[in-house]
Amino acid sequence: MNAGRLLVQGGAALVGTALLAAALWLYDLTPEVESRQLDPIRDTGRIGQVVTNPEFSVQVQRVAAARSLASSLPSRPPVRTEGVFLIVHARVMSRREPLRLQTAQVETPGGYIFRKDPRPSVSLGLDPEFQPLIWDRTAFVFELPSRRLEGARLVVGEGGLLPQLSAATEIDLGLTRARATDLVRRASEGYDVRTAAS
Repeated sequence: MNAGRLLVQGGAALVGTALLAAALWLYDLTPEVESRQLDPIRDTGRIGQVVTNPEFSVQVQRVAAARSLASSLPSRPPVRTEGVFLIVHARVMSRREPLRLQTAQVETPGGYIFRKDPRPSVSLGLDPEFQPLIWDRTAFVFELPSRRLEGARLVVGEGGLLPQLSAATEIDLGLTRARATDLVRRASEGYDVRTAAS
């Protein structure tokens, strides 16, 4: 009787081990969805070009750098950074219906991503609603280490709940090593983004 009990226990242990191995194997086969796979398909271009997708057109006109930015709030001191502010001046036109560009970021070599600066004292009034078939000017402000300017690309898009179905544009800002170095060297103090964007 003891032998029969041992046989049943041994069989249960083998079955349990086999089920555990099968569960681990199935877990390894579970498809992984990487965040980049959910990104929208990007239309690409370079600074100065008009880049168009089904929802909007965008043209980066110029870039500037600053060590500090003039505040949009009265009597507030300039906003400073340990790195550099990269200001991307652009014009945007909706193609079908009023829209806002919900996402704006700078991507640099090495996989670094810098989102537009959220400081309200800087970005006040820089998030317009773009109308169909009417060009409007805006500026995107990013704060990043000065050594990360080289090779920077602007990525703007609609955003939304289903990003893979939204429109996005990627623009090479033309920041070679020499151009990035010169931009940092000439970075200004108290740069007024709103005045420069108008």
